[in-house]
Amino acid sequence: MTSAPNHLLRLSGNNIMWLLLLFTISCSAPKKVAYLEGTQIIKSDRVSHQVQDTIIQPKTIGEPVKMDTIQWENISNTKKSIESGVEVPRLNQKELYHVKLLIPLNSDETADPASSRFVHFYAGASIALEELDEEGIKLNVDIIDTQEGSFKTTEEIVSIFSDNPDLIIGPFERDDLKIMTEECKSRKIPLVSPWHTSSKLTYENPYYIQMKPNLRLHFLKLVEYAIQNYNSGEVVIVGKNNKDTNAWIKYFQEEAAKTTGNKNYFSSYFVNTDSLKNGPTAYFNMFKNNNVKAILFPHYSFDDESFIYSCLRRLSAEKANRNISVMGMPLLYDSDKVDFDFYHALQMKIVISDFVDEDHGKIRAFRRSYLERYGEIPNADAVKGYDLMLYLGRSIWKYGVDFPSNLTYEATSYLQSTFNVQQATSDESKITNDAFGFDYYENKYLDIIEFKGGKWQRTY
Repeated sequence: MTSAPNHLLRLSGNNIMWLLLLFTISCSAPKKVAYLEGTQIIKSDRVSHQVQDTIIQPKTIGEPVKMDTIQWENISNTKKSIESGVEVPRLNQKELYHVKLLIPLNSDETADPASSRFVHFYAGASIALEELDEEGIKLNVDIIDTQEGSFKTTEEIVSIFSDNPDLIIGPFERDDLKIMTEECKSRKIPLVSPWHTSSKLTYENPYYIQMKPNLRLHFLKLVEYAIQNYNSGEVVIVGKNNKDTNAWIKYFQEEAAKTTGNKNYFSSYFVNTDSLKNGPTAYFNMFKNNNVKAILFPHYSFDDESFIYSCLRRLSAEKANRNISVMGMPLLYDSDKVDFDFYHALQMKIVISDFVDEDHGKIRAFRRSYLERYGEIPNADAVKGYDLMLYLGRSIWKYGVDFPSNLTYEATSYLQSTFNVQQATSDESKITNDAFGFDYYENKYLDIIEFKGGKWQRTY
């Protein structure tokens, strides 16, 4: 094997570039990104049952260093579950856990890495690794750059599993994730997916943990919120007259009927796409019903972004002085086309899994430290990386390599994320009459956020 020399990305004046300074490169192995040391975490005296409060105190950034194997103290072989008080055995306890993070850092590109959501994710995870180290939790972490469009998982399988990792996080590409899911299942290695949500990816797989709730859970959260806040017929599901919209409407009605007994709890309305362009008639027939108080858009794909934008634009104009609220999926929050004017005028309520409350004290402290350390303002992915690495590091230390089966004992809150991991079944599950059977683990926590007082707030 011929080795290539280490190389650097082109500098752009951003301290976040330090994250990608050292790479070990070969012609046949994926790249491993060095871990950067640089932030000191000072713990407060008060410790909650959920997570330790922290004040993040920056210090001078040193040279990038690789994480070494460090011996740590022996602990008891049992640990109490925080929520249940039940003694949970720590199975297959180790003195060092080997973790691999498969993430598309795209280190060969010359684009500004500060604009990459994955670089921010890695930056946040790096801060968490330092905190874990100070807590006595030692992880040997390999960061593998799965460059988008060029990384071939099937060709790297042997390399990825050569040193028997205890946990794998990622990858991002769906096809790669499918391959890794089955490989980890056969090798009995936990695989955590931070980015994808699917209820059809794997079956009878106790080693797969999906951190983003699936589509059905998003819909169910909206159903619960609607029932709590509106009467029958006051919420209208709006969309195109097609197969997808009709399937969504059916699901919403069925879930509402389970609680209310009413099979027609929601109203529905199909928008003619031509009417969105040709004047104030798109919602004319809908507004003949004076009971309408809320509009629910079940669309979640960016393929529908332009349609949703047109719907909101016409709705904002046609509702006149009517008090109308809009409910919907994370698309409404993530879309660049949907802005403050719509948030305010349409009193938006959005279901979301990772909400960053910018006014929270610990979030402000994290933002200050991140800015001083990297010269960049952290985005939501930085906080996500921080939260997830803390959660997984503490979980594998607390429960051992068989930690997935013990995650259901407690729900834990961090800066932006609440982890409520439970057993889940796939849409096309092969499990039929087994009351204890399941297909994978899934974080099922979701918030409803509302735009109120000029900012987003948790409301349900």
